Amino acid sequence: MNIFWTNRAKVDLESLEDFLIENWGFNVLDDFYEILERKISSLENGSLIHQKYENTEFHKILITRHNYIIYEISGTQINLLNMINNFRDPESNYKLITEK
Repeated sequence: MNIFWTNRAKVDLESLEDFLIENWGFNVLDDFYEILERKISSLENGSLIHQKYENTEFHKILITRHNYIIYEISGTQINLLNMINNFRDPESNYKLITEK
């Protein structure tokens, strides 16, 4: 599978990166990226079960206990749509995803 980062997912990642650096520093950011890379690699290799996100056609993958990536599968490509914070209002998360 090929991985494609949408602009929205890139913006979400940059925002999360800024938050992690500001609040916890570069070591936590490095740890986050290590986890993120492992999860993305698992998606690419097809070694994860694709869990549905709510009542949508999208899927989710837990990155850390605080963050999910919402994605869709399109043929042999996985489109990363959003990175969402688990503490954000679920309705707000849903709107972000459906406004792609």
